[in-house]
Amino acid sequence: MTPRVIVALTAGAVTTVVVFVVAMALLIFGGYFAAHERLIYVSIALAPVLMISVMAGYAVWWLVLFLLSLFLPREKRPDDEFPR
Repeated sequence: MTPRVIVALTAGAVTTVVVFVVAMALLIFGGYFAAHERLIYVSIALAPVLMISVMAGYAVWWLVLFLLSLFLPREKRPDDEFPR
């Protein structure tokens, strides 16, 4: 793996985990639901929160990969050149 792919994957993974933890913390401790209904609503919201956090991580991965490909020089590989 190239360094720019590793940086993009790391940024996407960190974003996924942070979005999931913050969204679940807001659902659990945000005071949106009554105490006796909290477990039901949080368990129902688990799948959409996971989906949103994965989508945010994927978007950050693509954005970082795009920005790094714009601003870092292109990596030369031997198979990139045509024989002369």
